[in-house]
Amino acid sequence: MTYQEHLESITRIGREYRYCKSIESLFELDQWTMLPPLGGDYRQQTAAWVAQQKNHLYLTEEAAREEAYFDGVSLAEIEDPVERGIIRTFLSRRRIAARTPEDLQRQYNLLKARCMQKWKEAREAKDYKIFMPWLKQAFDLKGQIAQAINPDAPAFDTLVSLTDEGAAVGEISAQFEVLQKGLRALLAKLAGGTAPAAVDYPQGDPAAMSAFAQSLARELGFSTDLGSFNDRVVHGFTSFMGPRDARVSTYRNGSHELIFTCLHEAGHAMYSTGSSQRLIDAGLWGGIEGGFHEAISRFYENMVGRSRAYWDYCFPKLAKAIPAFAALDPEQFYLGLHRVRPTLKRIASDEVTYSLHAILRFELERDYFAGALCAEDMADAWDQKYREYLGVEVPDDTQGVLQDMHWAGDYIGYFQSYALGNIYDGQILAALERDLPDWQQDLRRGNFVPLNDWMREQIWQWGCCFTAGELIRRVTGSRLDARPFLTYLDRKYSPIYGLKPGLPAEG
Repeated sequence: MTYQEHLESITRIGREYRYCKSIESLFELDQWTMLPPLGGDYRQQTAAWVAQQKNHLYLTEEAAREEAYFDGVSLAEIEDPVERGIIRTFLSRRRIAARTPEDLQRQYNLLKARCMQKWKEAREAKDYKIFMPWLKQAFDLKGQIAQAINPDAPAFDTLVSLTDEGAAVGEISAQFEVLQKGLRALLAKLAGGTAPAAVDYPQGDPAAMSAFAQSLARELGFSTDLGSFNDRVVHGFTSFMGPRDARVSTYRNGSHELIFTCLHEAGHAMYSTGSSQRLIDAGLWGGIEGGFHEAISRFYENMVGRSRAYWDYCFPKLAKAIPAFAALDPEQFYLGLHRVRPTLKRIASDEVTYSLHAILRFELERDYFAGALCAEDMADAWDQKYREYLGVEVPDDTQGVLQDMHWAGDYIGYFQSYALGNIYDGQILAALERDLPDWQQDLRRGNFVPLNDWMREQIWQWGCCFTAGELIRRVTGSRLDARPFLTYLDRKYSPIYGLKPGLPAEG
């Protein structure tokens, strides 16, 4: 076989893998919206069968043959980035599938259902001890699976790379150290300023607010030719059905916060449907999973959606669409969005403190797999980090270590993605301001075309051709760097608090 024939073989395998992923996305959407209670058992069997077919694509004799061939190919010598992406992605999926022990995976799959059940029981009782032995089993089995996939790397490095491919725990830890120290310094600085007054935001009609928020997402750039909205779920998410098909699901209420949910999910949707046709044909559409996808969604939620320029344009539209907001002063509305208050809940946190919630969870996972922390001490370690990083006391386990479903729901090694997304955003913003210095003026006029064109050219069109580390260097010229995000926050929040921008120099 020629090189081109081998390349076509793994490209076909990759396309079929994406077909299975699309079916799984359909199942996910149906599960959270339309699936009747008694339909769950059969759906679970069907989903397990599809997952088995997806995994089997990389366990055939053909896949083994292609791994042997491409192990002898130097990626560094391949000039075409799409070909490199096809080969890198194939080898990664093949190695994970071939090296994951079936018995360990079976044990873990059987454990997951009980794990979620015990997490729910523990939350009801506000008692981590009920969940603790199940967390230990889940973490330990995940660690064994990770060691089997890559015996030459620490288990946590492998788990993190399953979510954020190519990311190194050492580099993440170093930048998280910069970020958490910088955020705590900023919090101390803002404490010496004047906080914006609390705003008693009105509640609009839920149907009207949902329609308005969706209209803003469409105006932002999410075309309904490429997807759709529903507002039947309790927590927003976007399902990636196909290269030109993203389904946005949100809840329905009368709060203005629904606007930011819709902008966030529109970011996911625009990124996932923005791949070039060549990337679609290669099966590399949809964007980079993990922190980079989170970066694009949070960019549109925060750096666009919470900017002064956006609300100079958007507030009159809000006041007209939802008359209850007309009584608010636009400046009062904007400033109220930017009150910084450390809280117990990650999902309710503000733009400044959000990353600290993600960082401390990442550090707990890292320390567990390094042997520096055991399951018995996880709740106390959680509470201590909340005191140290956010200055808040955790009243009970339900508001503490049992807050998130991630560890019970097969998302071990995932929390770094949330803070990585913010770091990437700082770097992306710096590159955008370099190339489009007037982009804020475009927002003020309601013109989102230049921003979206830049995103499409620099990021969206490349799908998951690159790892996040490769793409951020391509866009910005630098490696992972937390300082631009800290600069963005200081530049934005210091004036809001009546202070001059400027963070202490690194010591």
